[in-house]
Amino acid sequence: MLKTFRLFPALVVMLAASATTLRAQAVRTDAPTPPDDYLGHPVGADFRLAGWETITSYLAHVAEAAPGVRLDTLGRTTQGRPFVLVTATSPENMSRLDEIRTAQAKLADPRRLADGELDALLESQPAVVLIAHNIHSTEIASSQGGMELTYALATDPELASLLQNVVVLLIPSVNPDGQRMVTDWYLRTLGTPYEGSRMPWLYHHYVGHDNNRDWYMLTQVETQMLNDLLYDAWRPELVYDVHQMGGRGARFFVPPFDDPANPNIDPLLVREISLFGLQISTDLEAEKKAGVVNRQRFDLWWHGGLRTSPARHNMVGILSEAASARLASPVFLEPDDLRQPEHGVNYPNPWPGGWWRIRDIIDYQLIAARAVIELAAVQREKLLRNYVRLGERALEAGADEPPFAFVVPADQRDAGTAAAMLAVLQRGGVEVHRAAAAFEADGIEYAAGSHVVLMAQPYRAHAKDLLERQVYPDRRVYPGGPPDAPYDAAGWTLPLQMGVETFEARSPFEARLELVDGPLRAPAGSVTGSGPTFILDYAVNAANLAINRVLTEGGTAALLTEPVRHDGQLWPAGSALVTGEGAREILEELARTEGLSARGFDGSAPAAQVQTPRIGLYQPWTSSMDEGWTRWLFDSWSLPYTTVHDAEIRVGDLLERYDVIVLPDIWANSIIEGREAGTVPSEYAGGLGEQGVAAIRAFVRGGGTLICLDSSSDFAIEQLDLPVSNVQPSFQEIRSGDAFYAPGSLLAATIDSTHPLGYGMPGSTAIYYANGPIFLVDDDADEVTTIARYPDAGQLLSGYAIHPEFLDGKAALIEARSGAGRVILFGFRPQHRGQTHETFKMLFNAVYRGAAEEAARATF
Repeated sequence: MLKTFRLFPALVVMLAASATTLRAQAVRTDAPTPPDDYLGHPVGADFRLAGWETITSYLAHVAEAAPGVRLDTLGRTTQGRPFVLVTATSPENMSRLDEIRTAQAKLADPRRLADGELDALLESQPAVVLIAHNIHSTEIASSQGGMELTYALATDPELASLLQNVVVLLIPSVNPDGQRMVTDWYLRTLGTPYEGSRMPWLYHHYVGHDNNRDWYMLTQVETQMLNDLLYDAWRPELVYDVHQMGGRGARFFVPPFDDPANPNIDPLLVREISLFGLQISTDLEAEKKAGVVNRQRFDLWWHGGLRTSPARHNMVGILSEAASARLASPVFLEPDDLRQPEHGVNYPNPWPGGWWRIRDIIDYQLIAARAVIELAAVQREKLLRNYVRLGERALEAGADEPPFAFVVPADQRDAGTAAAMLAVLQRGGVEVHRAAAAFEADGIEYAAGSHVVLMAQPYRAHAKDLLERQVYPDRRVYPGGPPDAPYDAAGWTLPLQMGVETFEARSPFEARLELVDGPLRAPAGSVTGSGPTFILDYAVNAANLAINRVLTEGGTAALLTEPVRHDGQLWPAGSALVTGEGAREILEELARTEGLSARGFDGSAPAAQVQTPRIGLYQPWTSSMDEGWTRWLFDSWSLPYTTVHDAEIRVGDLLERYDVIVLPDIWANSIIEGREAGTVPSEYAGGLGEQGVAAIRAFVRGGGTLICLDSSSDFAIEQLDLPVSNVQPSFQEIRSGDAFYAPGSLLAATIDSTHPLGYGMPGSTAIYYANGPIFLVDDDADEVTTIARYPDAGQLLSGYAIHPEFLDGKAALIEARSGAGRVILFGFRPQHRGQTHETFKMLFNAVYRGAAEEAARATF
């Protein structure tokens, strides 16, 4: 059985934490103080965690005392904490960091190297290694061990010798806000039945665990800062991403990774990743560290993580995953408690069981870090030559193999979103060109102003992997058996996710192209006419920004319910009208920044007026990432909302406070039952319960709008007795290998753009589907309307699907009347990870639907 072991009561630990902060402020010596002395306890001691302020204070102390260490603040986190970088190298290298960075830029882009310059650089250029700790804040050990690693880099003679050949960039925590949250929660629960438990909220303000799914979309400030360090400021040869995993299996995972390998990752890089992983494994075995496994679960297919994005930038991307304790509380595991891999070449030394502590995790991680640094130092010249070689091979492949480019035509349905997609590529280090004149490629004419992403560039793999369609291999656990599921997404094609028309150029072509220098923006729009009412093209996402901001400032908005001819143009149903003091200024700002255009409007038109929506966004105490992403979308698109918890819903009278309640992607039983009593403090235990379910029923049947995203649709179907079935195959059916299955893929859907939920959408689109509900409406259900359904063929657009024909004609988005209200069911996540700009609008439409008056002829 699993046991915990305690040395100190909670009060003693809290007092010790306070004393640590005072000691941290007082200690200043001419040489770095060991972290154990600085903290007043050993790093990784049971029941002890240093918080972010203490960690940064100690790092500043080391940097002040050691000539080979410096501490820089790269910026501020989401909640305003310092996001810091430790740089460690020899004092000689430290004196010429600018020179080293300049040389790194040349190594990353071989076109910048003059003849013979590489050999000259190799005489003195160190390898650059980035080690990133604690991106997932409950994986807390590395935030503690980073202090010990920094001290060793400053004082250890063996490392000092290696640092002649290496610059180490150390990120003590990729999520300082979460590091502080977890530390505070641990201290709060220490000595209670909830010690070491999961927090009731996300450990990142918006995205929780998904902060390691943001490495190409770059929606969060922490991701942006580290991205800029990687692909602009430093361009390291190697990135080591330090993690923890579940506690009952192997003790430590390092590469080689599992299959499949993404074909865009150069085979040389795959080999180098395995080389470093095996060196780590070897050093751990030499230190008698049992339980080290390779080739388990973590694959090389998926894009979007801190170890997978660098691999698309010719960088060795290393991942380690250590078995977890209960934060800083040790656990005891009997052999029967363990679920270890089979003994074999990938797991030659199984862990026998026993006590497992945070100190054990730190020991494994420190050995791994030293192994990476040592191999990079010893193999410095070969590592650098291969880095250049990878860039050269990318350039050659882009010049010799199709596709030769991806073209984004100037004429887009939503120029602002097209610019946003190209800007994301740019920030990820991709070169984007603009056509100075019209040109032809593959028989297609493109206008001047079209954008071209040439494949002959060093970061070809990153650009190609984001712009092309993925074809995930049909892998089975055994022949004819169940699917071997990918680690994360199977498909992620950005043009599909964002609704940007993009073409492959599969034949060589000629064009006058100019490199876009500086952040790419949409061509400026225009605001014409005197107002105060303006009509907008609702097909662009910036129209939602305009509506939300005008409503927030006390203006009004409406959506046409029928086509209207105005100013020589036929405006379709769904076109937006906004009016109010300050509306023109809002529109002019969006014209400058997002390319929005608007025209003055007067007269009458059939329209549904949208009130400022009173939105209740349900936040469970089960820390839902989908709730966090929904908050991020609403905040980013200036849509006000109120966070609603179980207790408020149970009180009832929801119609007095809300027009719309949004249930994020949460399983139905989790909504109702929540966290189990006894596993969390009582104020966070339980879910809606029967009382909350009754309150939701009363809200809907009294005239409210309930919006359910993905899995939460089952809650509404069951509790509101809707004439709809979720026919998604069960887990057992999928395991048979003969049922529909599509993990994290882009599927085709047809949209009724004449319905208010489809306003502004094209007739067909791509939706991101990840094992979500599939709706079948009862034959006689007149109160149910289908807005999005799957086509009869061609359902899979990017990723992986078994038996996609199962989807033929089934519904993906429906609206059901229930009493005086309505329920809107999404069989997918329209705001998935902040990536699916194409379907953001349908979620906004759902919100406006709940806040709109009945259609009438309105005069403006």
